Amino acid sequence: MSLLGSSPKAAETSVSVPKGECPQCWRHAYDPRIHRGLRGDCAACIDHMINGCPGFNRR
Repeated sequence: MSLLGSSPKAAETSVSVPKGECPQCWRHAYDPRIHRGLRGDCAACIDHMINGCPGFNRR
């Protein structure tokens, strides 16, 4: 099954996030549409790199 479908939620629903993984990090890593229009860094990804993932390893 493809990660990219016709609906915007396809990547979120077609592949389940493995247990113990941050859902936001997982989607940002495996759904190219999230970063497609950016001309710089993704603010959510930078926040996660600096502060960790909410509910997992938040500093």
